[in-house]
Amino acid sequence: MRVDVHTHFQCLDFIKHLHGRGNLPRSLLEGGTYVVQCAAGLNIPAFPKMIDIEKKLRDMEDLKIDVAVLSHGVPFGPDVLTGQEAEDWAKRINDNLAEIIDRHPGKFVGFGSIGFGDCQQSIAEVDRCVKKLGFKGIQVFSNVSNKLLDSAEFAPILKHIGMLGVPIHLHPAIPLNRVGLEGASQFLPLGFPYDTSLSTFRPYLFGRIGTYSAPSCLFPNASPLKYPIEHYLHNLYVDTVCYHIEALECCYKVIGAEQMLYGTDHPFGRYDAPAELVEQLSCSPTERELIYHRNAERLLNSRRMLIAV
Repeated sequence: MRVDVHTHFQCLDFIKHLHGRGNLPRSLLEGGTYVVQCAAGLNIPAFPKMIDIEKKLRDMEDLKIDVAVLSHGVPFGPDVLTGQEAEDWAKRINDNLAEIIDRHPGKFVGFGSIGFGDCQQSIAEVDRCVKKLGFKGIQVFSNVSNKLLDSAEFAPILKHIGMLGVPIHLHPAIPLNRVGLEGASQFLPLGFPYDTSLSTFRPYLFGRIGTYSAPSCLFPNASPLKYPIEHYLHNLYVDTVCYHIEALECCYKVIGAEQMLYGTDHPFGRYDAPAELVEQLSCSPTERELIYHRNAERLLNSRRMLIAV
């Protein structure tokens, strides 16, 4: 069995709503296809495999994926619209996702979207996603309307998600810092993981983060965190959207199979690569089952914290 925790749909009405905006992001209609201008030089087409769910289902069958966890697939949330408009579109995107799930019972699980336009409305939408629509988690981007994710204004919303105990799917956004990123072709391979790293930590850095988070001659003051940094790092789960076996092997050796989740980023990149790499991974058959589906089943059903990057 395979559960894909990182795969996307698009709400076509949202894409159409971006058409003709004065500011980025906006969408254009080219040859009958909508193209989202995410940033200068970075244009992402509205792929049929995100809008036509029957096409996604066919790819799932080819990839032997039994269940897909759907999240909205553009590198920003409805927060880019700001204010009440952001809140309204978060609801519409979530309603669209709920309809997809209802039409295909047993095939899809949902990660909800939130607007961050009004704190109380966003909290209410989180509750609606989890308690009414039955979504198993919330997708949050690595920055919100060009503000750091840990900005004080967002803390009540994130805290509320944490209190519910549902997973957070942390997805990259257009990076805040573009120094050294000379063109949009560098956003996806370099800028996306860089921006995500501002909000969480890559497994390779576990030891270094732990060392420099403890009081020392360089940092004599005690950490404001309630628990040692390792406690938080071990609540981090990493998906397999990866195109290099050595990188996946490093992740496996550092955090272990118990904190890895099968994800493809369908329909972007080489979405067939993760399964190929998981099959090559130097792990036991039992650990491979953890990665393919058992970890996801446990997290999505037992309401534990998840950050997938």
